[in-house]
Formats: sequence, C-alpha cells, structure tokens
Amino acid sequence: MKNVLKISSALAAFALAGAAQADLAFSFADPGLGIRPVTNVANGGGAGIGLISYNMAVPISFIVDGSSEPVGFQNTFTNAHLELNLKISAAVTVGGVTTANVDGFFIVTDSGGGMILRGDSMSGSFVRVGGTNSILFSDQTGFAYTFGASLLSLLAPGRTAANPQEAVFTLTNILTAGGSPLIDPITKAFNSFSANSSFTGNTAVVVPTPGSLALVGLGGLIAARRRRA
Repeated sequence: MKNVLKISSALAAFALAGAAQADLAFSFADPGLGIRPVTNVANGGGAGIGLISYNMAVPISFIVDGSSEPVGFQNTFTNAHLELNLKISAAVTVGGVTTANVDGFFIVTDSGGGMILRGDSMSGSFVRVGGTNSILFSDQTGFAYTFGASLLSLLAPGRTAANPQEAVFTLTNILTAGGSPLIDPITKAFNSFSANSSFTGNTAVVVPTPGSLALVGLGGLIAARRRRA
C-alpha cells in the first residue's frame, strides 16, 4: 500500500510540474465612512481568546487583479461584503515585537450574496511592531483560499488556487474599550477593541494541462485497483 501511495504522490507531483501557472492579487481599502468595522470581543472565542469580526453592513470595493492571467483582467466588486471570524490567542512580546496566533476564516461576497473568495487559516499571526498592527496568513502555516462562483466566472475553466497563498489585514486607528491597553499586562489576552482595516492577498493559479490531468487520474486508478485487490 505504501508503494501505491508513493506512486500516486509522484504522479501528483509530475501533474503540478506540468501545469500552467498564473497569479491573482486581491485587495480592498478601508471604506472610511467614519466608523471602525473591525471588532474584537475579549474572551469571545473562549477564556483569554478574542473573537475578531467585521461589520457586514459596511460595503467594501473588492479588487481582483488577474492581469497575469492568459487573458488579463481587473475586476472591482462594488458593494461587496466581508465576513470575518478569527480567534486571537494571548500575545507574546520578544524584542519589541508582539505576536499572537490567529485562526479562523473570512469570506468575501458580492452585492448579491454570492461568494467571491474564502480564506481559511490554521495558524496565522497577529504582529505588532511599534504602532503598526497586522494579521498575516501564509500557506506555510496552513492558510488556503477557496474560489467562489463569482470569482470562477472571471477565470477560464479549470483554474484553482495553488501555493504560494498569502493574505494580510492591516489594522489602523485601534480604539480599545474604556481606554484600556490593547493587551492585558497580566494575562496577555487582547482586550476588546475596534479598528479600521485594509486587505491585500495573492495566490498562484494552477491551470492543469490535459497531460497533468491524465496523470492525476492514473494515480487514482492505481490506488483504487490496489484497494480492491
């Protein structure tokens, strides 16, 4: 069985090597409007764990840059919306840099509620250096995108996200509840706060060639026959 798995893995690797690749970039600017749409609720994700969300009533203009696609494009989804569900753990400060683990997901939808893009994180990072604050996600720590129908409609058939996959939420104008410090000096947990945010992200896009698809299918066939034997 191990040999079958090795063969299947090798075929998958050859398939990826034989695929055409392009890139997509995503972004939205802080919508302004005099409000702070990002909110963290202290202990909202459990004891000592904050729960970060985004006000879905606040519209964003979500930009998809596919200029490196075979048929280049740039599309702006006006009146898009962001669902944000992230848990932030207690912070650690070393050498003036504060970090905290962040996990969860975010979903961007178009004006009609159709999904444009989803991001899932197993272990992202909040990073604070001086007065700058960001939430960073990377495929190297378990982050991955899923394309929604609204994004797929802009791409040629067969497009799928591939590494590298990255995302950054930049937090600005952070305001804590009651004027408390952002991080509790004793527990190191994040206190409740609101903030503005902008976003940038990118992913490679793999376009399987007919030959690479055949290799993937062959790998699956070998594994299936081995299981039946």
